[in-house]
Amino acid sequence: MSRFRRYLSMTILIAAGMIVLPSYAKPDLTTPVDMSLLHAKDTGYQITYHDFSAAAPELPSSLKTHSTTIQTYAKPRYYRVWLATPKQYANHQPAEKLVNKATKVLYILDGNAAIDDLNKDTLLSLSNSSLQDDAPNLVFIGYQTPYRFDIDARAYDYTPPLLGKDRLENAFQENGRERLNGGAESFYTLIEKEIKPWVYEQLGEKPKQEAIWGHSYGGLFVLCILFTHPEAYEHYFSADPSLWWQEGEMIRYWQAFQNLPKAQLSDITRTKKLQLTFSQSLQQTNTPTIKPPTIKPPATAVPANNLDKDFFASDICNFFQKNCSYQFYNQSHGEVFTTSLLESLRRF
Repeated sequence: MSRFRRYLSMTILIAAGMIVLPSYAKPDLTTPVDMSLLHAKDTGYQITYHDFSAAAPELPSSLKTHSTTIQTYAKPRYYRVWLATPKQYANHQPAEKLVNKATKVLYILDGNAAIDDLNKDTLLSLSNSSLQDDAPNLVFIGYQTPYRFDIDARAYDYTPPLLGKDRLENAFQENGRERLNGGAESFYTLIEKEIKPWVYEQLGEKPKQEAIWGHSYGGLFVLCILFTHPEAYEHYFSADPSLWWQEGEMIRYWQAFQNLPKAQLSDITRTKKLQLTFSQSLQQTNTPTIKPPTIKPPATAVPANNLDKDFFASDICNFFQKNCSYQFYNQSHGEVFTTSLLESLRRF
């Protein structure tokens, strides 16, 4: 059986729920990830990397005098970004210039975990199965850590400011946890002003299509960018977004998005694509189980069924119509990370 047919068979079985993938519902922060893919031969891709950093978040005055350890979470973030370029582009290029064919680029959040989950056969199949000059370039946006996740850094980077608050004072303490949230706007700026220009420089030009994939809090970030900066990408892949976060704050972003001018909304829904993937439970749960907000005024409260994943998926895809799709898998939240990533690589 050819590598391409094996890859197709694998994706079909995963979609049918017949392959059980490892669960990462509780991230392993004690075992270093397997990064051997970066040095493997015969992957069909050539990989380079670059490091970036971001200054420590500026704490609002309400947290500067906080009596808990919340101030220790206001620390710089250090990123490592890997660019994987199909060798069908790179074979005849100088070593310092990987490619001059920049048709498609997929930006992948939680890059360390994504590299850990992929293997050389998957990359080779992706490179060989695509049409000539159409295999996607992959940008893994990770952190300078030997583990799958930098939990504290991603909790700040992937979560948006509270809607209506001053975006220049966006850091706040997450409900129920002593860590900072609210840095999505700063993270978006880092990608746009530093990471994307580096990618374009390596590719030799700006790609014709750009997409972004994220899981859990990363899925929140993907939705946040679609709702606030829809021009940033052509295709959005959101995997099991944490709709429970801050008692449904992303639902409020979705509601605000629908109030944009009709002409702007028409252009967005006509030109942008959204793919949603969800784990087995129809309603996302956290500890404690999510419930309707009780401390917010009625005007800002989110109905309980809006936190239901099936309700949200139906609502948003009815809005985007043919440019939106969603899929539920009989898997855990952690298992959907790998399933959605493979499916997004196949679809893009």
